[in-house]
Amino acid sequence: MIQQNELVTLILGLGVLAFFVLGRVRIRDLPGWRLLLLSFTVLCAGWALTVLEGFFWPDVLNSVEHICYAVSAILFALWCWRIFSDKGEAAK
Repeated sequence: MIQQNELVTLILGLGVLAFFVLGRVRIRDLPGWRLLLLSFTVLCAGWALTVLEGFFWPDVLNSVEHICYAVSAILFALWCWRIFSDKGEAAK
């Protein structure tokens, strides 16, 4: 059974991802934009998995969901580390 807040989170996340992809020309100005986009895409995949686990394979999808959250957090931390550690690249 899915919860309404999980579905709303997925819908909002997919909306943000759509703006992210549609505005990719402006996003490319950010340093390390590919890593940031990948991090958010994996986060959205986790949100999708939390909704899908209400329909089938709850144990497997729950595990993959949490792996997605961990990978997303690691990618985001790596992005933050890259943009704040390389002062020359961040200024561009």
